[in-house]
Amino acid sequence: MRCWVILVELLDGLLSERPDLAELRDAARQLDQYYIPTRYPNGLPGGIPSEAFTSKQATEAMSFARQFIARARG
Repeated sequence: MRCWVILVELLDGLLSERPDLAELRDAARQLDQYYIPTRYPNGLPGGIPSEAFTSKQATEAMSFARQFIARARG
C-alpha cells in the first residue's frame, strides 16, 4: 500500500461490503494529497506547508475528516 493513497485504498477495500461509503471517495482523495506535504517540512520541494496551503484548504480538510469520523462512529 502506498502511503500517499492510504485513505482511498482503505475505502476501496470496504466498498464491496459498504457501497454507501463511495460518497466519501472524493474526500479521501483530497485528504490523501495532504498526507506527506503537511507532515514533513521537506515534503514540498521549495516550500513549507504553511506557504503552500490556504486556510480554505485546511477548513475543507477538517470538514472531510469530520465526515470520516462521523461515518466511522455510525
